[in-house]
Amino acid sequence: MQLYQNIYEPSDDSFMLAKILPRYVRGKVLDIGTGSGILAETTAKVQKVKEVLATDINPHALKYVESLDLKTRPYRKKIKTRKSDLFSKIEDKFDVIIFNPPYLPEDKRLPKDYLDKAETGGKHGWEIIARFFDKVENHLEKKGTILLLFSSLTNKNKVDELIKNKLFEFKEIKQKQIFHETLYIYKIVRNKLREELEKKRCSQIIRYAHGKRGVVYKALFKGNDVAIKVEKKGSKYIKNEVIWLKKLNKHDIGPKFIFSSPSYVMMEFIEGDKIFDFMRKNDKTAIKKMLKKVFDQCFIMDKLKVNKLEMHHPHKHIIVKKDTTPVLIDFERGTKNDSPKNVTQFVQFITSTNFQFSIVNKNFWMNPEKLRRFAAMYKNNMNEKNLDKIIKEIR
Repeated sequence: MQLYQNIYEPSDDSFMLAKILPRYVRGKVLDIGTGSGILAETTAKVQKVKEVLATDINPHALKYVESLDLKTRPYRKKIKTRKSDLFSKIEDKFDVIIFNPPYLPEDKRLPKDYLDKAETGGKHGWEIIARFFDKVENHLEKKGTILLLFSSLTNKNKVDELIKNKLFEFKEIKQKQIFHETLYIYKIVRNKLREELEKKRCSQIIRYAHGKRGVVYKALFKGNDVAIKVEKKGSKYIKNEVIWLKKLNKHDIGPKFIFSSPSYVMMEFIEGDKIFDFMRKNDKTAIKKMLKKVFDQCFIMDKLKVNKLEMHHPHKHIIVKKDTTPVLIDFERGTKNDSPKNVTQFVQFITSTNFQFSIVNKNFWMNPEKLRRFAAMYKNNMNEKNLDKIIKEIR
């Protein structure tokens, strides 16, 4: 008779993780995907552990753990069970979360049963780990620890990326070579930036984009989406971004500034399309409306003697909302200049080959040479009359 019928039988990964658990578990512990219960049992034996919640999507696994004899396993009293798909039925927070996930890439030849679910982590093997990190912050105490086991078959670089993207940090505490794969155990905790942002009541933090000078994270703050730009080590641009955001916000330019520290700035998250994506999706009327609004903002910056420096290639620096409102982003390179070039640089952009090609099927009529002449006139005399000549040529 098979002891673990319809349950993932303990193997090298289970024994490897069980061996190191006593050094790391404490307080209130969550064992996700408990299977045979070997990790929950090992954890419950530790004196520093107060209680263990063993969860699984497989009812056979939970039934087996519940059947463990209390007379021979008095520590069993610490273990409670619950059927849950990852965190779907969990509300509490824990000092330690143990996760020995299904981590093998999908094999379509295998039957889709509970045993397959216990081994297959998704098409590439890491998808369930990604789902785990989407929600784990809501169930981990401030100084909590995650113990994660996975295989080289899962794609180690991808797992590392998933952890870093959520502002956690890891330390490899065990590695073992088994036949054609290597097993890894990570101890994972919040990094200092996540701790700081959570103190300010940010949640759902995830890496959104990165560039030469920094990384942008998206988060939830007071019920609203925010962008958090973190400067890369050695970069000195955050202070400049904060200065210009505060000044330009007074003129309704740029994302709304919220707060900052020496290493990051938090601002309103702008939902919308990059300028070329917007143009591809919209008609001539909407595009003209958007371009006029960009020119109006460029004119204000010119009058304020602010040089943004990127308006001649603003592909990544203009986000257009659904109502055609363009929002200029990325002011870290902004400078004070007696001869600002925002309008003239934007003319340079709309007369470029790439831009002209993007409006071929939009029924526009504009003469690039004429626009350049008007831009030269504007450069010599930055007034609304010369700006209006540029805007009227876009027809």
